[in-house]
Amino acid sequence: MSCNCPDTNKCPSPTTCLCGFETNIYNSSGVLLETVTAYPIDAEGTIIYQVFNSTAFESTLGQAYTLTIAYNYELERWEMTYFNNDLELTIVLGVLYGVGPDDCPISNCWDLDCIAVGFFSLGLFSFYFSWDGGYTNGKKSYTFSGAFTPYTEFRLYWTPDASTIPGSGAPAGTPAWVFEGSNTPGVYVPISYYFSSNDCPYGPYIFEYINPVSRMEFQDFGVTGFDLKTTILDCGCCDETILIDLTFDDITYLDVVATVVRDEYGNVVGINGKQYYEMEIPLTPYTATFYLYFDGTRWVLANGLDGEATQYAELVANTECPFGIYNIFREDITFLYIRGIECFDCCDYDTPKNRNLLKKKKAIFVDEISSIRSKELFGFNCGPEWDDLFRKHLIFDVLWCLPYGKICDDEQQCLINNLNENCNC
Repeated sequence: MSCNCPDTNKCPSPTTCLCGFETNIYNSSGVLLETVTAYPIDAEGTIIYQVFNSTAFESTLGQAYTLTIAYNYELERWEMTYFNNDLELTIVLGVLYGVGPDDCPISNCWDLDCIAVGFFSLGLFSFYFSWDGGYTNGKKSYTFSGAFTPYTEFRLYWTPDASTIPGSGAPAGTPAWVFEGSNTPGVYVPISYYFSSNDCPYGPYIFEYINPVSRMEFQDFGVTGFDLKTTILDCGCCDETILIDLTFDDITYLDVVATVVRDEYGNVVGINGKQYYEMEIPLTPYTATFYLYFDGTRWVLANGLDGEATQYAELVANTECPFGIYNIFREDITFLYIRGIECFDCCDYDTPKNRNLLKKKKAIFVDEISSIRSKELFGFNCGPEWDDLFRKHLIFDVLWCLPYGKICDDEQQCLINNLNENCNC
C-alpha cells in the first residue's frame, strides 16, 4: 500500500476535508452515541458538509433528519442546522467559533447548548431565533426580530438581580431571565420574566414577580445537553482499492470495494495516464459491473469503457485519487461518495528521496503499459519493450521501497538515471 509520510518520521497533518470528517455525538452523560461521516458537498461553489444517517438526535428532532454544516459569513462562525418540516424552518443546532471559512470545522469546541429558541404566546408558536453570540452576566444573551405586538425588536438576557428592573416586583437578589421589546433603536421595555438561574432561557414567563400567570414561553428547539466533536477523515490510499458509498434506485450501498484493473501479467492498466477501477454492485435482481476512470479532465462512473456506455456521475478534478462527492447525471443514482482505504503506516520508517519524481515516473509507467498493450492488440511483438519496462519497474520499486539512507546518494542517483538510460550501477 502507499505511504503517506511527507518527511522522515513525520506523519502528515491534514489541512483539508477533501473526504469530509467524522462527527462524534455524545449525550449529557458523556456517553458516545454515534460516529457518523459528514460528507463534503459542493453547493454552487461553496463547500458544505452533510450528515445523512444520524440517529442520535431522534428523541428531539424525530426520524430521518439531515444535518448540514456550513459557514455563516454574517456571524463568522460554522453552524450545524437541520430543516424542520413541520415549521418549514431551518433550525441552528450548534455553532463553532474560531475556525475560518476556508478551514475544516474540526474541533472539540462545538457549542450545542441554548442555541435554538422558539417563542410561544398563549400556547401558539409565534417565531424562532438562534443565539447570535452575545453574553450578559456570564450567560448567553439574544437579540432578535419578531412579531409580538406592539414590538418588533427584542432582547433576552439573564440578570442576577431582577429587583433592579422597574416593574419586576422581585425581591432584592432574585435572578431572572428578562424578555424586553423595542420600537426605538437602543430603547428596550421589559415585557416578562422567567425567575430562574438556569443556563438557558427556556421556561414560562410572567409579567411580574407577584403575578405568576404565564401567557408566553420560550422553548428549546435545539439539542441542548448533547455534545459534538469533529475529527478529520483521512482520505486513505487509492493504489490498490477504493471504497464507494452510493444510493442506487433508493437503496444505499456502503463500502463497496472497487479494485484497480490489471492485465494478465499483474500490471496496472491505465487510461489517460491514471489507473482505473472496476467494481460490482449487488443491484436487484442482478449484480452490475461499473467502472471508474479518468477521461482527461474528470473522473467518471460508467457501466462500460466504450462510447456506448452510460455515464452516471462525474468528479471534475485532475487528481491522483478519485476521492470526493460526485455530481450525478442520471436519476438512478442520487448519491455517490468515494474515499480510499487505510494507508500502510510507514511513519516509523524513512521516506524515499525524490518522492515527487518517483510519483511522476509511476504515472509514466501506467501510460507505457497501456501503450504496449495497445500495440499487442494489433499483433505487434513487444517482448523487448516488456523487458525494458520490467527493468524500469524493478528500479522504481527499489527506489520507492528501500528506506532513505540504506543506499548512498550516488547509488540512488544512478538508479534514477537508469530509469531513462543505461547505466552500470
